[in-house]
Amino acid sequence: MKAKTVQLHQRPKRSKAQNSDEYETPTDVFESICKQYRVVPDLDVCAEYGQNKCAKFYSPEEDGLANQWKWDVWCNPPHNRRTKDWVLKADEEWQKNNINILMFVPANAICARYFDDVFEKGHAKYYRYSGRPTFWVKGKPAKDSARNSYFVVIWRKV
Repeated sequence: MKAKTVQLHQRPKRSKAQNSDEYETPTDVFESICKQYRVVPDLDVCAEYGQNKCAKFYSPEEDGLANQWKWDVWCNPPHNRRTKDWVLKADEEWQKNNINILMFVPANAICARYFDDVFEKGHAKYYRYSGRPTFWVKGKPAKDSARNSYFVVIWRKV
């Protein structure tokens, strides 16, 4: 009997645009998350000038990972740097400064691995974001919605 050949399906390669971090959280997505979870952030820790969701923000040059977070935070981390770094930074800043932090992250197996420690400690909770967001590029909606579903992760003041 001859063995069958199994073809594995691979995801298509990501386009240059999909590998970019030049995606802005749409204002309506940001506002609906803030309203739903009753958190009004003062500091956007990963923002480009003109795309910031809060009056205070850290640009890529200022590097939100290298600075203290003393105010309530919004964080939609860039994917070119490991999301894990942002999660660990958020947990550290929450413990140090007792602030509210809203983080918007891809709901994928990679994220699940490093969130375990944070969730097991009871520091943060996560909620499924309904639908796949369509981020903005240069002030306009991107051609396609995000590849992943997303979670809203919240560290709350105690």
